Amino acid sequence: MVLRIYFLFFLLFGLVACSNNQSENDVLPPETPKEKGTSLFIMHCASCHGEDGKLGASGAKDLTMSKLSDQEIEKIIVNGKNAMPPMKVLLENKENIDLVIKHVKSLRN
Repeated sequence: MVLRIYFLFFLLFGLVACSNNQSENDVLPPETPKEKGTSLFIMHCASCHGEDGKLGASGAKDLTMSKLSDQEIEKIIVNGKNAMPPMKVLLENKENIDLVIKHVKSLRN
């Protein structure tokens, strides 16, 4: 009898411990592509370019004045330029690079 009680106790404890007790309010909605591009830019680029693209730290260009094409921006992101290191590995894939390119272009005046 005592063994049954222990068994039921541990079974109940295991079920409670393994249950998904997150409420719907705890789950964040997925980022939109625009939000993801902004997040990637802030995470990897804003320390030199600034969140608004105008900071210019370590010789970083003012991105609000940029007239570069998508291909030219991608080349700089992938290969780096002057003090800017290549960002290809940090951005992980072409989709993320494209999202950052769109964000950079959204900073233009």
